[in-house]
Amino acid sequence: MVKKQILDFVIKNWKMILVVSLIAVVALKSKRDYSLMQKAYETQLSSYQAQIEGLKEIHKQEIREKQKLMESHLESIAAIEEDYENALEMIDELREDKVGKYRNKFNSDREQLIKDIEQKFGIEYVP
Repeated sequence: MVKKQILDFVIKNWKMILVVSLIAVVALKSKRDYSLMQKAYETQLSSYQAQIEGLKEIHKQEIREKQKLMESHLESIAAIEEDYENALEMIDELREDKVGKYRNKFNSDREQLIKDIEQKFGIEYVP
């Protein structure tokens, strides 16, 4: 008799039972989907954070390398400037030696100085 009452109730209200059961299925499916989406979001978030940390480390390494290169270039520039200053000093010394040499020739041996100038510049001395 209880079975007949249950069967009559189900037959009479089958639409309502179907709607409630479908709502329950949709609610459970939505909850599961939401849970999966939340896990995917958290996984993606942690992945992005790991990538950001990796990029920060790469950036720090590149900055260190740039600083090393900058220091190397500055040292090279300093060495080049020092060589340049030394070369200028040598040129000044050579110029002063030549000036002194030509003064001596001018004071002592003008004829030889005239011949040197004529040979070097290809001009003829006219007194």
